[in-house]
Amino acid sequence: MVPTPDNADLVAVVREHDPFGRDVELFRRHRYSSGEGQVVKITEGAKLADGLIKESDYKLVKTRFSAFFATQLDSVLRTSGIKNSIIVGVQTSNCIRQTAFDAASLNYDKVSVILDSTATPKPEVHECEYLFFTHPLQYHHYSFPHQSIYIYV
Repeated sequence: MVPTPDNADLVAVVREHDPFGRDVELFRRHRYSSGEGQVVKITEGAKLADGLIKESDYKLVKTRFSAFFATQLDSVLRTSGIKNSIIVGVQTSNCIRQTAFDAASLNYDKVSVILDSTATPKPEVHECEYLFFTHPLQYHHYSFPHQSIYIYV
């Protein structure tokens, strides 16, 4: 069976880049052209940790912070009847925030960021993001009906 959001617990959205950095943001392209890119396709840096996702989970590749930007994520979720998103993953201040903003901009009914399931290298940055998510947009920790999907970014 091909994994789709209809039969998956999770949509895993991962970064994988061209070895020459042709699909990387301009501000980090120099790392790839000098051979120092961190998530080059089919290298150790682009692999997910064993057990992080199941075979039935749906995997998409992204090249920017947002899981929605230049990917088929919105189309896949909408054709599967998904109306709510629950966002978890790393780089709270970049990937998590941008994905949450884009989900809200795309009019998903409910957008949730589970802050205990997100991270950033600096604790003070994560704390700042916690304050941001809990105040102006009223993101909460709670369960959603069957029309929800976890998005790991």
